[in-house]
Amino acid sequence: AKGKLLKHHGVSPEKFPLYLYEMQFRYNHRHEDLFQLLLDALTKPVPDV
Repeated sequence: AKGKLLKHHGVSPEKFPLYLYEMQFRYNHRHEDLFQLLLDALTKPVPDV
């Protein structure tokens, strides 16, 4: 499957793990509004370290 995705989607080997993570995220949140998820993530307060 990895070779097929690399060949057909033009994903570089360096970016392949990120591509798989994005596909997994989109599948797991397929019934949710991705734009709203993005807004929530961008406006979430960052804890002090």
